[in-house]
Amino acid sequence: MTAPPYGVAMTDEEIAAFLERQGHGVLSFGGETPYGLPISFGYDVIDNRCIFQLVSGDTSKKQDYIDASPAVTLVSYDWGSIDNWHSVIIDGEMVEIPDDSPEAVDAADIFAESATAVGLSVFEGSFDDLEPSWYTLQIEEMSGRRAPDLE
Repeated sequence: MTAPPYGVAMTDEEIAAFLERQGHGVLSFGGETPYGLPISFGYDVIDNRCIFQLVSGDTSKKQDYIDASPAVTLVSYDWGSIDNWHSVIIDGEMVEIPDDSPEAVDAADIFAESATAVGLSVFEGSFDDLEPSWYTLQIEEMSGRRAPDLE
């Protein structure tokens, strides 16, 4: 008797559909001391990219990590049960979108459409002390797996 496979590779279409509906994951930065954080994102099906609004305060590490290296990994997954799960891993580079550009308006629309909403209560300090910036994750590698179909 052979062991069942650990999941099934997802097609590009399945990955895109999953990312578009999921809207959140864990973004990890490399470096001497790796750093990961839960984050909301919008997935742009047309241009195959993830959109983030990174909000930074005085003690935020995100900008320091991006400045050191724009290379990141995004992991997004859901787990309903042992027979109902999906996971997607994306490697790529974070690129800032200028606030005053037409691309920033497009990014905001994509983010609003499919990102998981998070309240500002997750941040310390007042809203006036927070600095929002738009970023796109330019995807270099992407893979996904899901639970095998039961027959």
